[in-house]
Amino acid sequence: MERKELLLLNPVEYEHPFDKKALKTLEGTPGLEKAVKYIHKHGVERMMRLVNTGSHIRVTPDNFPDIYKLLEEACANIFLKDIPELYIRWSYDVNACAIGSQNPIIILNSGAIDLLSDDELLWLIGHEAGHIKSGHMLYHDMSLIIPILGDIIGSATLGIGGLVSTGLELALLYWYRMSELTADRAGLLACQDKKSVYSTLMKAGGVPQSFYDKMNPEDFIKQAEDFKGFDFETTDKVAKTVMISISDHPWAVLRASEILKWVNSGKYDEILELHSKGIDEIEITCQKCGRKLSGNETFCGVCGAKVWKR
Repeated sequence: MERKELLLLNPVEYEHPFDKKALKTLEGTPGLEKAVKYIHKHGVERMMRLVNTGSHIRVTPDNFPDIYKLLEEACANIFLKDIPELYIRWSYDVNACAIGSQNPIIILNSGAIDLLSDDELLWLIGHEAGHIKSGHMLYHDMSLIIPILGDIIGSATLGIGGLVSTGLELALLYWYRMSELTADRAGLLACQDKKSVYSTLMKAGGVPQSFYDKMNPEDFIKQAEDFKGFDFETTDKVAKTVMISISDHPWAVLRASEILKWVNSGKYDEILELHSKGIDEIEITCQKCGRKLSGNETFCGVCGAKVWKR
């Protein structure tokens, strides 16, 4: 299928409200600044990068060129100008991750490559590229080293008791889950095929490989529609703690439900139409606060963030 490169796409335009609200809570949580300083002081990102680049296989235009082309397309479609390095690791589930706030890399599971179609893989790579585009990486890295954060703020456990007693851990993990919903939207904007999103979530949710040819995405969409009645935002705090402590990502059906609601709202089609115009016709907005800009500024006059020029 022919896809559109969404010129000047701004992550503020597709940020999920759960992500935005959880980030605001996280940034107001005591201990966050201390944890960030610890990360920088002890070179945690450098060590994480060293472990991953030393253990996994790098994808290049010459080594796995078909996968590299999907990376290039995903980045072009969501207007991520700096293409991150991509690595393959041995793990046979449908998953991937991104690490590194300074020099981010994407790590793709070998199982995802074997079990997904090219369109599905494009969504998954676009999802991880979306984390990078949205600037999620520092807090994502922190989420992966919760035991270190526990030492900083006096909590030695990652169990439910530790999460409840440590506000920073709870806020960080909750935001981590909610940031996935924004990245899901980025993945859809990258692959521009709703069915591939739903089929990937079905595979990640547990469909056996022997039944892939019998999957019915329409039934899964109906399940997602039925799930829309669940109000996750107002769920009891203790229940949220249990839910986020037993899963690396939001539930597959919840994610499908949120994508379905976004598509049905018309916002997805609106972004496709707006950003497939000629570059001179597209309004430039601040990547941080969303303010409309002329395209000639170097910095946003409202929040001070550096902005793109045409």
